[in-house]
Amino acid sequence: MIEQSPRRIETSAGAGARMKDATAGRTEFFRLCMYSFGEGANSLIMNGVNGFAMLFYTEALGLPAAMAGAALSVSVFWEALSEPAMGYISDNTRSRWGARFPWILAGGVLMAAAFIAIWTVPASLRSDPTLVFAYLVAANLVLRTSLTAFFVPYLAVGFEIVPSYNGRSRLQAVRQVAGMAANFLGPALAWKVFFHDTSGAQGQVIVGTRQPDNYLHMGLVFGVVAAALVLLMIWGSRAAIRDNRTAPRNAPAGQGWIRGFWLEFKPILQNSRARRVFTLTFLASAGMVLMSSLEGYLFVYFMHFDSTQRVVAHGSTMIAMAVGGALSAWASSLFDKKGAAAIGGVLSALGAGILALAFLSPWIPRSGTIGLAVFVGGEGLYWCGAGVVLPVLTAMIGDVSEIARHRSGLSQMGGFGATFSLAMRMAISFSLLMSGWLLGVIGFDPGLVPRSGVVWRLGAVAFFGSLLMCAVFLERLNRYPLNRRLFEQEMAR
Repeated sequence: MIEQSPRRIETSAGAGARMKDATAGRTEFFRLCMYSFGEGANSLIMNGVNGFAMLFYTEALGLPAAMAGAALSVSVFWEALSEPAMGYISDNTRSRWGARFPWILAGGVLMAAAFIAIWTVPASLRSDPTLVFAYLVAANLVLRTSLTAFFVPYLAVGFEIVPSYNGRSRLQAVRQVAGMAANFLGPALAWKVFFHDTSGAQGQVIVGTRQPDNYLHMGLVFGVVAAALVLLMIWGSRAAIRDNRTAPRNAPAGQGWIRGFWLEFKPILQNSRARRVFTLTFLASAGMVLMSSLEGYLFVYFMHFDSTQRVVAHGSTMIAMAVGGALSAWASSLFDKKGAAAIGGVLSALGAGILALAFLSPWIPRSGTIGLAVFVGGEGLYWCGAGVVLPVLTAMIGDVSEIARHRSGLSQMGGFGATFSLAMRMAISFSLLMSGWLLGVIGFDPGLVPRSGVVWRLGAVAFFGSLLMCAVFLERLNRYPLNRRLFEQEMAR
């Protein structure tokens, strides 16, 4: 019998270990991808509303911009209030399928149906702006409630699937890329698929964004696809389902719902690191929503893009944000999370500054190939920076919640995730209300072609408003204390 030399044995063992590591890596990447399908559903719904709701209400239904902004803002404000409650409910749910997945399923399917409903305004209501406003508020309240029921447990599952400091950054990067892929294939292409301009019998141009049926067609497609993505996410992440019926509840027995809720959320609100992340999240999200809610108006009135150019402009921002998401994990490993967020903030500020300098002056024409290229470049920088910032902030709150779990022995991932999401929803509510109010202030009148002065002010509001939010974000980021070394020290205690 021929004996293997120690070197050969070592080599074989090393090859086996490498093969095992590669297999484990592929398995982990598959799990991350399946989890990210949930972000694809969230992206279709959220970006469909953020990108087209204001246009739908003002262009197709003729609501004043202030009323349209209020209809959206009220529902998002309700979502902001309901998310902490959902975090508490999710953390304390006990079932055969665990604490998170029953809510992910119910909330995901309902949000897809509610998304379709917001574009289905009955014809009998359309003649009265007050009735249209009431219907939109009611439909959006249902949408936001179901979105809360889905998103808060979904976010918490991500924190639980990958608990490591660097792994959390990788998970959020994959999730970000999936969300932007869905945004590109959905809302970005919608400009060409659903909202292209056509010609009437007399040769007149029929503007696609002024036809209510176009929004309904989009809503039906996005709603069905979002429901399918939720089901795929649950199937692909089923290994994380744990029967927790015998697990103790976080809320102390006999305290009552309200007191139990307060006892769970009090330490979250008292956590200084968490509060800093919440503040950063509010600032970053507010700037992004302000830009995205005005982008449709910029495409149509400021830059005068046709349907193909709108797809290029919108699609390039999604590609840029996906690139930023992919870069976020690399930047976090190289410069830590605070440094990565700073890079993202600087890129966004640079992009907004380029747009302001280029198009609020006579230097660059707003039409033609040059105008499109410069606009896409500036927007690309802005959204690439946003793509870096969002997954880093999500990973930051995951770090904070992991330290809190290590200290207390209780999993409050739902509570931390809900409060993080609350900061985003408050920013969305604030920005939507502000965008509607600002459109009124600058003199934008729905249904009428805006004058040149109104168009210039539209660009100024979008570009300088976003630039201001970037500056404030970077100033506050400088005060964030947690890094990899401190995290490891906390976990070693």
